[in-house]
Amino acid sequence: MIPPEIRRKSISNISSLVSEYDQSTINRAFHGVDPQTLDRNYIAFLKSVIGKHRVQFIGDDTLLEHPGSKVMESVGWFYDRKKGSSVLAHQPVTSCLYDMDAHEFYPFLFRLYRKRDDSGDEFRTKIEIMGEIFKIAQDNFNIAGKVVDSWYSSFKFLGNNFVTEMKSNRKASFENLGKMTKKNSDLFLTMDEILESTFLFLDRDSEILKKFLVSDYLDGDQLINVWNIRWSIETFHNDAKDLGLVEYQVRDSEGPLIQAGITSVAYALLSMMMRASKRLFGKALKTIGECSRAIKETLILKRDYKSRLFSG
Repeated sequence: MIPPEIRRKSISNISSLVSEYDQSTINRAFHGVDPQTLDRNYIAFLKSVIGKHRVQFIGDDTLLEHPGSKVMESVGWFYDRKKGSSVLAHQPVTSCLYDMDAHEFYPFLFRLYRKRDDSGDEFRTKIEIMGEIFKIAQDNFNIAGKVVDSWYSSFKFLGNNFVTEMKSNRKASFENLGKMTKKNSDLFLTMDEILESTFLFLDRDSEILKKFLVSDYLDGDQLINVWNIRWSIETFHNDAKDLGLVEYQVRDSEGPLIQAGITSVAYALLSMMMRASKRLFGKALKTIGECSRAIKETLILKRDYKSRLFSG
């Protein structure tokens, strides 16, 4: 979780970059964007930046809440774990790429999940959607492995080179552990698939739910390090929503995908500017929010962008 005090500062900084706008103008602009072309251009941009570096694929999903917006295509009632109740929202399956050689993070593609009743014969599970996104990543980048939470820990998707959580309905057997007794019964979970993998058991506090991490190619510290990369996508979800990921009011289902594509490009560019912040702004910046404010103050309000961006 991002500390509240940091998150508040981030929201303030990011929001400071966005001026008032007319929603109808934004909606008309959206209808002029082809999401497939946007995706192709963004992938080409990422390939030019990442090149042949080794990449970890990170998969997840999020909720884009739209209370009262039943007229939008593909909105549905989804359970929000943070609120403990169902909310009216779009639920995109999300993905990111982590450049293992440059230690940099980039948002990748979004695809909208539709409930079976709304999809008809075109229904796809979230695991199937994630598999399609991963295939695109695999075709364009040097994928070293994939990192997903327990929701996507199906063998149909995991394949080879994975790090994930074990679902609570899985079963693990251990060499030299002996028979299951009351003493160790909490270590045995039911499983519908047989996977040979490293099994890492984390128990930081007896009051906190235990975490079971599994990988078919990493162990020990390597497994933990790669798992920690997954939290980059949680940070992205929060920052992207502050950048306006939810601020669309287009009825057709392409609206959220176009907004997601534009937001991903903005996030990637802000991240690159943040890494070059000492040259651009004269000081090192550590968050997307700080970078947003610096852009407004230095490049827009002071109109000093030419000397900052093109000096030397």
